[in-house]
Amino acid sequence: MQERISEILKQIPSLPGIYIMKDGQGEILYIGKAKSLSNRVRSYFQSARLLAPRTRIFVDKVRDIKFLTTKTETEALILESNFIKRHKPRYNVLLKDDKHYPYLRLTAQELYPRLEVVRRVQKDGATYFGPYTMVKEIRETLRMIYKIFPLRQSSDELDGQPKRRPCLNYQMGRCLAPCAALVSPDDYAKVVRDVVSFLKGNSSDLIDGLKTKMREASSQLRYEEAAMFRDKIEAALSIYSRQKIISASLEDQDVVGYCRERGMAVAQILIVRGGKMIGEKNFKMKTPDEMEDGEVLSAFVKQYYAGEELLPSEIFIPHEIDEAEAIAEWLTQKRHARVKLTVPRKGKNRDLALMAQENASFAMRSEMDKDDVSVRSLEELQETLGLKNFPETIEGFDISNISGSHAVGSMVFFQNARPEKSKYRRYKIRAVQGIDDYAMLRETMTRRYRRLTREEAPLPDLILIDGGRGHLNAAYGVLRDLNLQDKIDLVCIAKGKFRNKLETDEVYLVGRKDPVLFRENSPSRFLLQRVRDEAHRFAVAYHRQLRSRKTLASPLEAVPGIGKKRRLLLLKRFGSLESIKRASLEELQSVQGITEDLARKIVAIV
Repeated sequence: MQERISEILKQIPSLPGIYIMKDGQGEILYIGKAKSLSNRVRSYFQSARLLAPRTRIFVDKVRDIKFLTTKTETEALILESNFIKRHKPRYNVLLKDDKHYPYLRLTAQELYPRLEVVRRVQKDGATYFGPYTMVKEIRETLRMIYKIFPLRQSSDELDGQPKRRPCLNYQMGRCLAPCAALVSPDDYAKVVRDVVSFLKGNSSDLIDGLKTKMREASSQLRYEEAAMFRDKIEAALSIYSRQKIISASLEDQDVVGYCRERGMAVAQILIVRGGKMIGEKNFKMKTPDEMEDGEVLSAFVKQYYAGEELLPSEIFIPHEIDEAEAIAEWLTQKRHARVKLTVPRKGKNRDLALMAQENASFAMRSEMDKDDVSVRSLEELQETLGLKNFPETIEGFDISNISGSHAVGSMVFFQNARPEKSKYRRYKIRAVQGIDDYAMLRETMTRRYRRLTREEAPLPDLILIDGGRGHLNAAYGVLRDLNLQDKIDLVCIAKGKFRNKLETDEVYLVGRKDPVLFRENSPSRFLLQRVRDEAHRFAVAYHRQLRSRKTLASPLEAVPGIGKKRRLLLLKRFGSLESIKRASLEELQSVQGITEDLARKIVAIV
């Protein structure tokens, strides 16, 4: 055992907390939590033979260990989840597709509450409903609610005083016009209570009441009013029919399904609220093969619920997991009410768990099929181009400019034939003046690979250049100057005879005059075109952004001594740039902070 590690082990206390293992370059390898840091960390180094192969691999690389103590094991669990999410260590289970699902937010803290679609739940006094699995679904629900309830749709801050005349929604009977102060807060609150009851699934009372009103209106020959109630009933039934009752307990529950295969795990959560299944979520996890299922599922539960604010009272899991008691205690504290983690053994709850398991298996099969297609396209690409490396990682480059102005370079990153947008990079061209795409490409690639070489970071297996043989030769010169020509494969893709037809695109290799021939409908060729198109899109987007900034820039920004604050004061005083141009020296000096010298500069430049 290394001396440094031995010294660190002597200093680690027997307290709850998290430990952070790093390699010689300071990269975080693994983050874990422990009830006793001393006992847990020492166990990694006392008997290597008893460790799983995966654990032995990263323990051999450990050169430093940091630790943070906490008061309780629950606090350590929370800290561990936050650190894993932030740093994404190589040897931890990592939750992918961690997108934020939409919620309906009722601004209950306002005098006249309104509904809006949001992606995050916050502790702001509002009431949240969801999550929903699709924005389309939630917007349809919102449209139906506005059809049934006269809830305001504006986002104005209302204090009970009239802001404006009633809008068209008021004329149509779809709003009570709180913006015009035509309804009291108490009467409006009754509508809000009905909306809350409806969103919680209590639809039967609402529908019965609407039917009664429809019959009354019809019997009194008020057919237009009866038709309005009929439409509201149909809208309510439309939403109600989507929510399948699957639990007689009418409780809030999450049902977790889980499937694992070939270094990947898929988890599915069936979301049950008030006994009705309102949606489902799917997540992928990258998992080391040697890790036990209990550890993987435990890591998923911790990472997923670390980002959730609306927690159910019960979570069904397919099998026992590590740290179940600590996780349940943490979630209970977070919800301020009891949360149970249960493995259902029989009855309807067991049927629910099996349903989630089956759906997770289907999702896994779909992911495996995608991976198989990706692997086949990469294998074909290596064979067709005769590449030295299997092209697991591909970096694509493109240049964008107009007559040399606002020139930018882009780099996109594909892993296993899929884009990794977090690893995209963009470059503002600094050293090249005028129109010289080759020099711009050289600058972009030199900056990229000089940095990777300096940091000893992983290099791509394949580089794809958007351009012809001239661009290819320029790129090869960069690799040769950095002594990388034997480490990275290089290829370019150029527009062929018919520029708007993908079929005529030509792929070239270094030292080969004729383009490489691909079979018809080759998936590997489609992959190269996709990388090229993505690099082009990313470059053009950045170029337009820079051009837009220049267009929107104010001439005042060119005046020495005029910063953001003084620009705003000038615009506030004169109203527009044209008025500033027409202003006299005396008028300009009337603005706070504008001296005679600054006023003369403004007149001369603007």
